Amino acid sequence: FLRFDKKPYFFPSHAEVNPHSGLSRALRTLGWTCDLWQGDEADAALDALKDSLRIGPVLLGPLDLGNLPYDPNHKLKRGGDHYIVVLKLERNRVQVHDPQLYPFAVLTIDDLMRAWNFTSMGYMDHAYTLRGGFEVERNVSTDEMFKETYKSAQELIQSKPNGPVFYGGSEAYLLAAEVVRNRPSRFFRFLLTQFSLPLGGSRCMDAADFMKSIGQTDAAEWLVRKAETYGLAQYFATQKDWKRTAGLFEELAEIEERIVECV
Repeated sequence: FLRFDKKPYFFPSHAEVNPHSGLSRALRTLGWTCDLWQGDEADAALDALKDSLRIGPVLLGPLDLGNLPYDPNHKLKRGGDHYIVVLKLERNRVQVHDPQLYPFAVLTIDDLMRAWNFTSMGYMDHAYTLRGGFEVERNVSTDEMFKETYKSAQELIQSKPNGPVFYGGSEAYLLAAEVVRNRPSRFFRFLLTQFSLPLGGSRCMDAADFMKSIGQTDAAEWLVRKAETYGLAQYFATQKDWKRTAGLFEELAEIEERIVECV
């Protein structure tokens, strides 16, 4: 839960891991390395993209979802961060893979640069970030990947930031419940129903599958229950039944505590 002066946010992810640092953590776990380029000048960023594409596909992000016009609903997603893979650049267009439903999507250079210049994300120090030149640095077995991933999960779930801006663990759910109970703003309703609740359920199911694979069956069962609670909260939030939605956030807080005990 993020308590900003103008508006609060709720995300189904850890407050101390943002997408940028999470990507770096994932690459280390997989045994991969890459070249990281960051800057604030558009011309330099475009030159860096061209240079990296000579080696292979390039990961760009964060970008602003609201400036990706191949998505017919892009204007409704303005301000949301996203990552895409650039495959090639031809004349004034780029071909990209977008993990959100759009393989081989096409963007003009102008649209790409507008989306890529994403300075509103507080976790980034530069306007433009790219990763290219991906290589296997060391061979890592599946068991080693799982062990390292579980270790990361244990560290993160025990770390609970408690303000004054970032809150984690069960407290994050309780603070979100307060916002919901007091009739959330249009922005917060949109954030919940279009992003946080469905994504939270999906991530819980992924986590449950992972926990089952390493023998953590109790945690897996609680994660499935958590996913079900996210799904029910999605239903009541779309019906604007804020009392029941708030109650489900309180239930999510209790489930979070049970998962912490298991892990």
